[in-house]
Amino acid sequence: MKKYSTLLALATLAFFADSCTKEGLGGEAVLAVTLKHHSAVIYSTATHRDTVYVKFNTKEAPANPTKEYDAIFVGEVGEDHVHIEGLKHGDYYIYGAGFDPAVNERVIGGLPVKIKRKDRKAEQDISLAVTE
Repeated sequence: MKKYSTLLALATLAFFADSCTKEGLGGEAVLAVTLKHHSAVIYSTATHRDTVYVKFNTKEAPANPTKEYDAIFVGEVGEDHVHIEGLKHGDYYIYGAGFDPAVNERVIGGLPVKIKRKDRKAEQDISLAVTE
């Protein structure tokens, strides 16, 4: 009986340890964020790399999303998306910046993202609308 009680206690502790993790790095979730300006995909170039700023544990944009972020991810040259790897489940606000050569301007935008516990080991494709 003591062995059963010990196993039950360990299982309960493991469940609560995982469910109490806070948003942030150290998880297995991946976001593939594609910046789109007027439905046109923005690609990272050698001179203008797409950048995604991430704020943990929020559904709202910070006052200054490029300074009040918790993590920053930069796109690879020639890629049409930015990989955000290693997130735990929870709420995030993502803010993207890129350069649209069609209008010769920097384009920016953001949105809240929720990674559900059941999706904590999956990759999610996120389409991020950006504007001048």
